[in-house]
Amino acid sequence: MKIVFTFPGQGAQVPGMLSDVPDYVNKVKESIGITLRDDEEAFQSTFWVQLALFVKGVAAARELMEKGITPQFVAGHSIGAFAAAVIAGVLTFDDAIKLVYQRAKRTEEAYPEGYGMGVISGLTEREVKKAVELSHTQASPVFLSNLNSELQIAVSGTLKGIHTAFKHAQDLGARKTTVLKVAIPSHCPLMADVSRELLELVGTFTLNNPKIPYLANHTGRVIRQKDKIAEDLALNVAYPVRWHDMAEICVESGADTFVEMPTGNVLTNLVKQAHGTTRQIAVDEVGLEATYYLINKWKEQAE
Repeated sequence: MKIVFTFPGQGAQVPGMLSDVPDYVNKVKESIGITLRDDEEAFQSTFWVQLALFVKGVAAARELMEKGITPQFVAGHSIGAFAAAVIAGVLTFDDAIKLVYQRAKRTEEAYPEGYGMGVISGLTEREVKKAVELSHTQASPVFLSNLNSELQIAVSGTLKGIHTAFKHAQDLGARKTTVLKVAIPSHCPLMADVSRELLELVGTFTLNNPKIPYLANHTGRVIRQKDKIAEDLALNVAYPVRWHDMAEICVESGADTFVEMPTGNVLTNLVKQAHGTTRQIAVDEVGLEATYYLINKWKEQAE
């Protein structure tokens, strides 16, 4: 078996998600001096969402690894990439939480209102690009962002620009358009300044080459060099996440089992649609104990 640990991005959060990881909540307080919030009101803010997803992903992955489940690849979507880097051994938890804190703070400050992200389903990348080109203006910018699957592609920018892009996408035959629960225009050029700041900050930390191959957000490729991973962590907020390519590369490299860390099952469903012959587990759906049991059962069957 070749296992991929996957870590979701914004949109996967649920209130109360940190109630079972008090040790990690305490670690964050010791490291950066804040008490994490995971209530419904807090999750109206991308700041608290990003911190919570990072912490939850690291906690779940470490618990599985302590039980003897070691992945052959790690792949995080957007903020999930930071948890993936910690599990790969590139960054310590303490350094990573400082980086995530700065990312969360700056992305929220950069565009406090009138911006966001949306998803267009049923069109190809070329068709979504056309819808974006027809919609983008200097006053209401909108950009193509995350490539989640061949026919599920995100757009980022002003809400006005996103809704205009949706109209053009529907004219081109889009099956569905959805505004995401993300109040910032992530993964597009509007975040270039934040990306540069993160690149400077990550350069102040001690980094290690990964013990586990890491899938890069902005290229979709496997990276095994610490400096390239640091660059990916900084750049991913200003570049599209090429999730479809990330999963494809894992499968081409022999991965047959994808395990999605809490919360949610978005990445699991995307992999299932594109690579139906692989096995998928969403930890949030079955729990950590059942995840451990299933993986060991599959290992025995493979032997």
